[in-house]
Parts: sequence; structure tokens; C-alpha cells
Amino acid sequence: MVRVFVFSSIILLCLVKSSKAAENGAEEEEEEDDVIFPISVTIPMGIAMGALILLAIVGNLLTILSFLKDKKLHTVYNIFILNLAVTDLLIGCISMGIYSSYDISSYHWHFGYHFCKTWLVIDFTLCLESVLIMFILSIDRLLLLKLGPMYTQKATNRKAYICIGLSWTVAFLLYSPAIIGYDIWTGHNPVEDGDCDVPFVNDVVYTSVTAVFEFLVPLIGISIISIAIYIEIRKRILERNKARQQSHNNENHASETKTRRDIRAAKFLAALVLVFAVTWAPYTICTVIISFSDHVYVTDNVYETLTWINWSKASMNPFLYALNSARFRKNFRELLCCMSKCKNHNKVGQGDLTVINRTEVLDP
Repeated sequence: MVRVFVFSSIILLCLVKSSKAAENGAEEEEEEDDVIFPISVTIPMGIAMGALILLAIVGNLLTILSFLKDKKLHTVYNIFILNLAVTDLLIGCISMGIYSSYDISSYHWHFGYHFCKTWLVIDFTLCLESVLIMFILSIDRLLLLKLGPMYTQKATNRKAYICIGLSWTVAFLLYSPAIIGYDIWTGHNPVEDGDCDVPFVNDVVYTSVTAVFEFLVPLIGISIISIAIYIEIRKRILERNKARQQSHNNENHASETKTRRDIRAAKFLAALVLVFAVTWAPYTICTVIISFSDHVYVTDNVYETLTWINWSKASMNPFLYALNSARFRKNFRELLCCMSKCKNHNKVGQGDLTVINRTEVLDP
């Protein structure tokens, strides 16, 4: 994870212009504001953004429908997965869906000041919630490994929903008050007309502190928990191998099956953390760099690209669910086959209707 963070920092430092370029930043910004993207740029942009939005919506919708359809998926762990899928679905619909019009319009916001505030509150809350729920997922796996049946008895669905409610409250409170009231408190809004950004974009202290709590603390916490999970699984494997040498019975076979399931869950969490680190590190570092506006300058193209890379996690997560869980894979296939059959059925129905209509015309 440290390598990912350092590598992202190096890339961004190469992309960011020096302080000398910052002196000409105002002129360059004016030029960028006047630029209208040609069709040769907007079409590929639209296709790329549309593909990410479609993957986020379809993939997470399949995850939600799988949970609702299959009672065997109604576990505490999968309730957290459901919440993550709902969050990612909303990111695809609201965050990515609305913002795509801003990018295609050559970085011009058409929806006004108040809608921008509302959109920012929703977007930042959703993005932070997706991070917090990963942290909760990691803790859930560690407690299950450490406590076993005792944790299974105490971790009820009701407690899972309470935990999710608290995480949404924290996600809302970290950014929303500042997004809503920062320019009112300071009496100054650095965001220009036709743009949509947080009013604390140039506040070094606030941006740095929130970046630490939103990205660095969860990343370090999840990494530590993942290491603890790996150590616990490793210890269980050694104990299982020792028991296997002493006896061969059904209990050992059940223990081996459980260990395999734990290993699969640990790999899934590791994949989630890796995707989170790769997609979020560049954007988070970039926002901190932008807050030093008097010394450095980041081009709009770089910032917008990193924003979409940040959101792309919502499109990737459903693939991780399918890779990790045979049950999710089965439900995905069934839902996709059902959709395909319904589509084919409608085509057949339309064909039959055409034949009937033609027959009616030919009849005397």
C-alpha cells in the first residue's frame, strides 16, 4: 500500500506544474475556460464515461437484486456488501451521471449554485460511505475469525443495520457542514460562476485534515486489519495441518472447508483495499496539491481524469463480488439470462403481432 501511495505521489508530481507555471496560471485558466471541446474529443469522452456509468449501474443493480432474490445471501457480511452496492449504484447514477454533463460541456456547470451544493453533499457523502463500509467489512471478518460462533450469535442483522446507519451519519457530517456553510462563514466563495467545486478547495489545513481522515486513516486501518486477518488464517492453517497428521475425520474436513472460505474472504478484502488504494490515492494527493494554489497549478484535464479514476471503484466492485462468491456468480447469471429471455420473448411477441396484422390485411 505504501508503494501505491508513493508511486501515485511521483506520478502526480510529474503532472503538476512548477511554481513558475503557477504565475501564468490565471492566463492559462482563462484560455481553458474559453476552450470548447471538439466532437473528436467529446465523443470518446462520452463513450468512456458512459461505459463506466453503465458498469456501475448494471453491476451494482445485479448485486442488489441477487441479495433480494436469494435468502441464503441474507447474512450480516452480505448486508454490508448490499450497502456498498447501494452506495456504488448511487455514485454511478448521481455522482458520475450528473458530472458527465459538466465534463462534456467543456467543464461548465449548467445547474446553478444550490443544485451544485446539493450534488456535492451527496457525492462526498457517498464516496466517504464507500470507504467506511470497507472498514466495517474488514472489522467484521477479523471479529468472525477471532471470536467464531460467539460473534455469529451476537452479530445480528439489526446490529448490522444500526452500524450502517452510524456510518452514513459519520459520512454526512465530515464534509457536508463545510460544503453547505464554508463560504457563508468565511464570506468568500473561491468557486467561479459556471464551475462546481467545494468552497474549501484552497484551504490547505481543512483539505489536508479531511484527506487524512477520509483516505490515509482508513487505508492504514484496513491494511493493519488485513494483516491481522492473514496472521489469524495462517495460524489456523498450521493448526489444521497439525490436526490432520493426528487424525482423519469429518471435523477436520469441516475445518478445512471453513479455512478455505476464510481465505477466500481475506483475498476479497485484499482486492477491495487494493482497488481503493489505486483509485483513491492519486485523487486525494491531487486535492491536497490543489489546496496549495499559490505555489502549484494542476490542469483541469489532470484533475478531471483523477476524479473519474476515483469513481471507477464503483464500477469495479461488482466484479469482485462475482469473483469472490459462487452464489453471487450464480445469481448474476440467472438474472442476466432472465433479462435475455425476456428480451427474446418480447421480440417473438412483436414478430407474432406483425404476422397477425399482415394476416388481417390479407383476409377478405
